Amino acid sequence: MKKKEKNNKEKRVPFRLVMKDTALALGLSFKHAPLACTIMLLSYLMDSVIYFISGTYALKYIVDSYEEGISFENVAKTVLFLIVVPATVQLIVDFIVELTWSLGSNKISMSIHKSIFEKNMSVELACYENPQFYDKYVKASADTAGNMFNITFTVFFFFYTVLNTCLYGSLLFTMDPVFIIFAIIPLFGSFFKKKSNVLWHKHSTEDRVLHRRCQYAQRVFYSNDYAKEMRLTNAKSFMLQKYEEASDGRKNVVKKYGKKEMVLDVLGNKISSILANPLAIAYAIFRALVSGTLGMGDCAVVINSVSELSNAFIQVTNQYYRLHEKALFVEDYKEFMKYEPSMRDLPEAKDAERGTLRLENVSFKYFGSDSYVLKNINLELKANEKIALVGHNGAGKSTLIKLLLRLYDPTEGEITLNGENIKDVKIKSYRDMFSVVFQDFKLIALPVSENVLMRPAEEGDEKRVEEALKLSGVYDRIMELKDGAQTVLTKEFSEDGAVLSVGEGQKIAIAHAFIKDAPYIILDEPTSALDPVAESEMYNNMMKIGENKGMIFISHRLSSAVSADRIYMLENGEVVECGSHTELMALNGKYADMFKKQAQNYVDIEEGEVSA
Repeated sequence: MKKKEKNNKEKRVPFRLVMKDTALALGLSFKHAPLACTIMLLSYLMDSVIYFISGTYALKYIVDSYEEGISFENVAKTVLFLIVVPATVQLIVDFIVELTWSLGSNKISMSIHKSIFEKNMSVELACYENPQFYDKYVKASADTAGNMFNITFTVFFFFYTVLNTCLYGSLLFTMDPVFIIFAIIPLFGSFFKKKSNVLWHKHSTEDRVLHRRCQYAQRVFYSNDYAKEMRLTNAKSFMLQKYEEASDGRKNVVKKYGKKEMVLDVLGNKISSILANPLAIAYAIFRALVSGTLGMGDCAVVINSVSELSNAFIQVTNQYYRLHEKALFVEDYKEFMKYEPSMRDLPEAKDAERGTLRLENVSFKYFGSDSYVLKNINLELKANEKIALVGHNGAGKSTLIKLLLRLYDPTEGEITLNGENIKDVKIKSYRDMFSVVFQDFKLIALPVSENVLMRPAEEGDEKRVEEALKLSGVYDRIMELKDGAQTVLTKEFSEDGAVLSVGEGQKIAIAHAFIKDAPYIILDEPTSALDPVAESEMYNNMMKIGENKGMIFISHRLSSAVSADRIYMLENGEVVECGSHTELMALNGKYADMFKKQAQNYVDIEEGEVSA
């Protein structure tokens, strides 16, 4: 019971916090679109006054004029003025609102999403392996802008309903204060809205993970990235099963909350039509037809105004409960935004300076894992050295690179630059020292040139891009494309976008390493999709431009490691051998055994070709 009470308490946002979240949303809206928000607020207030004049007041005037015998012509002129003029003003204001808000909302949305993106880029890579943190990120990015807009509109509508309450309340009070009581009755039903909001937040929170799984399954079925595997393996049946499980889970969530939500909705929204309005109408008719204390014009106004006032009362309270509902989602956004990355610049952090990099007794294990991926690694890279990391899959080579780039911090031990821990160096300055090509590279839906530069092209970049493409061996292929190096890649945003092979894409990723003037080059299986000839040419070119740079490369083809100054052989997360190619071959250990087996494969292939 205590646990259940605690969970409910966690979802209950107090009034003070609702007001703070509301102020946050309004502050963001007015900060980034002050004109649009001001005009929107004024339009809400004008709508209230105009509706009162052209609706309730005009109706009262018509009935009263009929009873008083005023000529139709005079009544028509007045009513025409009461309806046409406000309607014209409203049309003009609505046009201005549409014009300004379409621009303003884009600014607000962009600023909110930008803050989420920037925050996401500031967190350490380990957060992506933390399901709890990733759920926070999904919650924060799930229509946060929409929820902020809803809060802004709710506040504006709150002022609208408050003004309505004053207008209709004053009118009814002057006729008979009893009518106010009928208008208040529906308020008792509105208190169910808060419970409904809390329930909906629980519903949407539980549904979100399942919805994400459904979306993933859908993406696997229609994405080109998975097209071959889906047709050549049993993945179709497996993913259909996962999709059905997630869909069934969503159905169960609906079953879990649906009935309660329906009951709360009925209790919260139907009391007015069941009790308040019929009672108010009966009382107004009694006074008009039986006691004769209410004129027919006032009777018509009362029937309309009680409904409007009761609705206004409901809306005033509902706006708070709606703010309470949206505050639950704003809290998700705030919780994500207040996360303090464990990997950040220290106040006294220095700029990075080229020198010697060392891993000293470094061990590492991923979040939530009890086993070490790397154990007691000692490695050195001097300013102009070329070293190779070799070993079987899963030996820890790529993880070592991620530590060296400070995408992760070691669990034990330290990494130093010129004798100082890299934690004392500015992160961006440190990472800028590296030009990196990963095996699992990703091309972006941008022109080829910007994929090479990884930034917008500037004057003078064209020749540099061409040279980098030539060095990576993909220049001729790119020049065959419709717009050459300006051709947009993928069909994400353009029907004319170019779809390249994996090998061609890898060469573009390698071109980025050629063009970036960094003191260290890291190549993590950069040639996995290249043939041996293309690989050999790429490494030769890389060695030429990297003559005065430090270089680390990982490759399963040990022929590329021959030219390295030093080779580190990793096995089960540990360095088992270290030395030059000549030294390791003389050692006749694990490296030599692996090299000989690969060399023998090439000899067997060549002999087979000769025999054929």
